[in-house]
Amino acid sequence: MNNDTTYALLVRSEEKGRSIMETAVYALLGLSAILSILQFIQQPERMPTTLTTQAYEISATSERG
Repeated sequence: MNNDTTYALLVRSEEKGRSIMETAVYALLGLSAILSILQFIQQPERMPTTLTTQAYEISATSERG
């Protein structure tokens, strides 16, 4: 009797085209992650400086008066 482990059976029966497809899918997944990170890096800061300056001036004048 030939008793092989499940892993040995899986390795022997692995499809050759599947490994190419898996590599392509993992490459696309990594590329999409990198592109989404770059998109957030290049996004400008949305907070306008006029609102922060006005809020600082209002709090500074209320503390004085």
